[in-house]
Amino acid sequence: MAELTVSRVAKTFNGTRVLEPLDLTVGDGRFCCMLGSSGSGKSTLLRIIAGLEDPDAGSIQVGGRDVTRLSVERRNIGFVFQNYALFPHLSVLSNVMYGLRARRTPRAAARRKAGEMLDLVGLGDFGGRSPAQLSGGQQQRVALARALVTSPDLLLLDEPLSALDKKIRGEMQRELKRIHRETGLTTVMVTHDQEEAMDLGDQVMMLDHGVVQQNDTPESMYRAPGNRFVAQFLGGQLLGTGVVRGSGAAARVEIGGLTLASSQDDLLDGDPVEVLVMAERVRIVPAEAPAPAHAATGVLSTIDFYGPFARAEIAAGDLRIPVTMLSQEADALVAGRQVQFVIAPEGLHAFPDARVIPSQ
Repeated sequence: MAELTVSRVAKTFNGTRVLEPLDLTVGDGRFCCMLGSSGSGKSTLLRIIAGLEDPDAGSIQVGGRDVTRLSVERRNIGFVFQNYALFPHLSVLSNVMYGLRARRTPRAAARRKAGEMLDLVGLGDFGGRSPAQLSGGQQQRVALARALVTSPDLLLLDEPLSALDKKIRGEMQRELKRIHRETGLTTVMVTHDQEEAMDLGDQVMMLDHGVVQQNDTPESMYRAPGNRFVAQFLGGQLLGTGVVRGSGAAARVEIGGLTLASSQDDLLDGDPVEVLVMAERVRIVPAEAPAPAHAATGVLSTIDFYGPFARAEIAAGDLRIPVTMLSQEADALVAGRQVQFVIAPEGLHAFPDARVIPSQ
């Protein structure tokens, strides 16, 4: 186990800057998710950490050891590829043993350690099979066992769940959490899925076009997104431009004929702001319940069911307010009828135009 320190690493491909100089520290035993859309630079950064790409500038330390110019095999880093990269002509056990044999570990010791890793990932009885006889989730577990068998200082995962269906992906998320808990191995995972990052990571770094937008705990990032990009990536929906009335804890946002409370204490009176709302923080007040003092009124324009969840939209003046709720909460609702609703202050995010935060 070891701390990862990335210092001012930058990368350019064919004249295009893919990574602006950035810093990242992942503490010993932490699980960091690098989150971003395609082209954000997250996979490039992961490959630079692994030694599969060279940085144009900056340095990388693992456990206090500078590995910036070391070859892949000398970094003692485990890497799980998006496409698993298993050897089809080798058995599952031989796949897992491969790294140990490359290090000239005696065969008996390599078999024993590989068997332990297969037990860890729940495939102890699958050593004699070929990769072609396994499901996608099982192949991913083999790839994970192969990365762990050499006792790496750092584990890197490149979108390891993206090729799996939803059910298997959920199972593998739980497995990754269990394995991380049992091994305590410092882990960095690349993903474009915000729910996956929030579930697995105790640290999330969000990238956009090679720039760190926020580096925080999942809870802090969700409750206090650093800018509009982060808020939208995490599901915030843009309502439009409003104006701040009041300052600090007493500030309110006027937008589309509504006056809405915010939990932010950094708003200044008179500032124009872009306003986003988290749909799951909007609550429709039941018709039989007394309306809270800060409730607003609108017309339920649409309501759609998605299994256990329902999504709706409320037309309130010039605004279209998104709502996400449990399906049973939507059973009594009828599109076209007037409803009262409340937006929780912590679900409303307001940002001055072009607000950004520095790379961390």
